[in-house]
Parts: sequence; C-alpha cells; structure tokens
Amino acid sequence: MLEAEPMSISPQDLLFEAACVACRAPSIANTQPWLWRISDNVLELRCDPSRQLTIADPHGQLMVMSCGVVLHHVTIVLSVLGAAATIERIDDPADPVLLARLTLTGPRSVTAEDMRMHHALRTRRTDRRPFRGISRLPDSVIDLLRAAAAPFQVATHTFDPEQVGLLGHAARSADRIHAKNESYRNEMAAWTTYRDPRARDGVPPTAAVPQVSRPVPVRDFAPGSKPLLEAGPGDDRYTTYLALATHTDTRGDWLRAGEAASAVLLTATTLGIASSVLSEVIEVPGARALLHAVVAPAGFPQLTMRLGLNESGPAIQQTPRRPCSEVITIVGR
Repeated sequence: MLEAEPMSISPQDLLFEAACVACRAPSIANTQPWLWRISDNVLELRCDPSRQLTIADPHGQLMVMSCGVVLHHVTIVLSVLGAAATIERIDDPADPVLLARLTLTGPRSVTAEDMRMHHALRTRRTDRRPFRGISRLPDSVIDLLRAAAAPFQVATHTFDPEQVGLLGHAARSADRIHAKNESYRNEMAAWTTYRDPRARDGVPPTAAVPQVSRPVPVRDFAPGSKPLLEAGPGDDRYTTYLALATHTDTRGDWLRAGEAASAVLLTATTLGIASSVLSEVIEVPGARALLHAVVAPAGFPQLTMRLGLNESGPAIQQTPRRPCSEVITIVGR
C-alpha cells in the first residue's frame, strides 16, 4: 500500500484528469454517450441523449449502462491518483440526464489492486475474435468475476453448455429481426460502416472481424464485407458466457449494471482473459425474454458478455475516443 501524498494540483484539474482517462471506457457502438461537469470538488456525470441509439436502444438502457461503465472507470482513476470520493447515484425526474455526482473527500492510500485495475483500464480492448482456449475458465476465476459484480447489487449467471445453445438461439433470432429492420440497419451503419474515418467515435472498420460459425454469433460491424468462414479448431468452443442481472429493471439498475460490467471486464483483464459484450440479445424484446427465462433466478438480464483466451492473437488497437474537451466542462473556465 502506498501512502497518498498531499494533492499538488487543484481539485478541478484532478477531476479533469480522472474524467479524461475514464473516457477510455467502452460503450454501445462506441457512442461515448456521456458528459462530465466539474464544479469545485464535485464531478457530475450526465448522459447525452443526442448520442443514443434510438432504434437499437429506444429506452436508453444501453446508453445509461455505458455511462455506468465510465462511472466505475473514473473511480479507478481517482483511486490511483490518491483521491477519495463519495458517489451519489441520482434518479431525478426533474433532471433526467443527471446520473451521478462524485465529491472529493480527501486523500487515500493507493493499493496494489488499484494499480492492477488502472493498468487493466489502460490496456483492456474489446476482443470480438473467436476465442481459442483449450478449456473453459475455472470456477475460481468465475468466482472472482462474480465477486467483482456483487458490490453493485448485480448478480451473475454463467451459462452451462446446454444454456449456451439457448443463448445462441436468442442471438441468432435477434440478428434476424435486426436484419429485417431497415431503420436499425441505417442506424448501425451510421455508427460503423459509413462513419467518417476521421471521427473519434463509432466502430472503425479495423474493429470488424471475419464472421465464422460460432455457438453464439457476434454482431457483424461490416456486413457483406467479409465472407462467412468455417470455424477453426476450438473457435469459441470453450468460451464462457456470462449474464449480468438485477432484481428490478429501473434506470438505477441500468447504471449499476454498467458499473458491474466495468468491474468484471477490468478484473478479467487483470487475469489475462479476453472479453467482449453481447448487447444484441438485450436490444430485441423477444430475445431478452428468452434470456430472462434462462437467468430468471438472477433477475432481469441487463447485459451478456463472452470471456475466454486469445493468448496467441495479435494486439488489438484501441478504438478512437473523443477529445476530453468535448465531453468535460469545468464551471467558471
């Protein structure tokens, strides 16, 4: 444990640094639907409805969840900066875009776990490639991932081999429904295929992977550009599929599910485990209902993710992020 030194920068500059680094967080289609506001020693998090996927995410569930991910990220950065803060999660009908308020309370000691999670925050990449591990993740690892989600009152459900077939059915059903929806196709194309290559958001062509036959398909971010390939030996055969679920299904649950997703993804990264999220089965009501039937004891499914090993794969480039000046405002400057 490292003793925190007295803060040598102003609270506003410290919060700006924390919010800026936290914006490395993943989000639905890399929309980065968040805004930060700094006033004295207070950092407020707001969602940005102008960046909501209104067809894929009409209720803003995935938008708020994305903001939950960045909220957890900022607590990790504050920790390694030696700053303690309280978090107030807000659900105010009079200010529906305001999600959370963090207030600095003084210095704190930096732990080795803080450092590990911060390193994971900076190095984590979404890996949509088939995982080619030769065995499933051991129960001891699953227990660590489950423990990472628990502080946010979010339960986890690990799919057994039989349930993986049901998850695959739900994902393929969602894909077929999406494929028939022209508005959905246009919306996703606007954030992927037809995104300006100079843009600092959206999913760039480099993030697309060749489509292979898998137990559970992943979203094709470049439809028609790559042929369907035959699965290689072990492709996704031993992937672990995990669902995050909450007892109720409110905006507050969505925010906490995003925080839990961040904690699980970063914990997986510290363990050398590759990961990506599967939001398609949440976007289509029928697919989500099927998923709910499977994970019902854990609650309402909020997100699913795939976890596995890709030790021999080349490094993945980070997707672009918006300039911090676009998403962070310091009051009085």
